[in-house]
Amino acid sequence: MSERFRDTGVSWYDLLADEILVRCPRCDGRALIPPLRDGAGSGVFAPRRLLCPACGHGRDWEGDRVGRYDEPEDPYFRLPLWLQSPCCGRTLWAYGRRHLDLLEGYVAARHRERGLSPDGSGSPVRRDRGASRTLVEALPAWVKSAKHRDEILRAVARVRATLGDDRTT
Repeated sequence: MSERFRDTGVSWYDLLADEILVRCPRCDGRALIPPLRDGAGSGVFAPRRLLCPACGHGRDWEGDRVGRYDEPEDPYFRLPLWLQSPCCGRTLWAYGRRHLDLLEGYVAARHRERGLSPDGSGSPVRRDRGASRTLVEALPAWVKSAKHRDEILRAVARVRATLGDDRTT
């Protein structure tokens, strides 16, 4: 178990720049939603493509609105996330591996620190892209509670097991 966690300033928007893992609406297998980097749009509103390696299902998303990002579904196609597990009477979920790693690091740490700017000024971590809060600041109280640490870490292990040996996400 890690002794210390420092908030690095990752926001929900930052996580949406990564591939999101969801349940395929056709076969219920693990599907991917990567941002397309073809020059059209950027960040949260970059075009996306749903891809299922198991059944070949695919579809595109191009829009100017995304769904909520406080539910266990992707904000583009509104599909259930692949990385989720019941925990503490709720659902623990993550968009992808980086999100899961961040949750695990935060929950496992005995000492949790707000991030400080890397410029050495001692000021709080910079929030990019207009994000009002970092991911860590926006975590629900039940995830932040030390009394749930062991149960949450067991849920993280269950969720991580669904990734198998795939290290691309």
